[in-house]
Amino acid sequence: MKKRLRKKKHLGEFTEWGRQLVIVRNRKDGFDRFFDDFIEEAIESNGCYCGGGGKEDKLDVVVELGRRSDDPDAKLDKITAWLDARPDVEKWKVGEEFDIWHGNFQDIDDQIEPGIC
Repeated sequence: MKKRLRKKKHLGEFTEWGRQLVIVRNRKDGFDRFFDDFIEEAIESNGCYCGGGGKEDKLDVVVELGRRSDDPDAKLDKITAWLDARPDVEKWKVGEEFDIWHGNFQDIDDQIEPGIC
């Protein structure tokens, strides 16, 4: 397949990788402020995008980490370091890496248990 088509179809070197991220907070107030901070400081500052949502004490998002050449593991490390530094985050869990455009998404929301990160 020609490079132009691989880019158009997000295949090969143009594959965009992502992971599901479930965050449980230790409080129910201030969710909007937490969500704004998460988007600005953890997601956008690392050149990522995310989709999803939540309310009160739980956030469930899919984070688009970019192509292999963008070093998605380093981006994820920065995001999880931001979560570890937050006193209002009780626990979090990251799902398996998958192809955002063509991959099989495995929902981990039901797998998160109290006290396990």
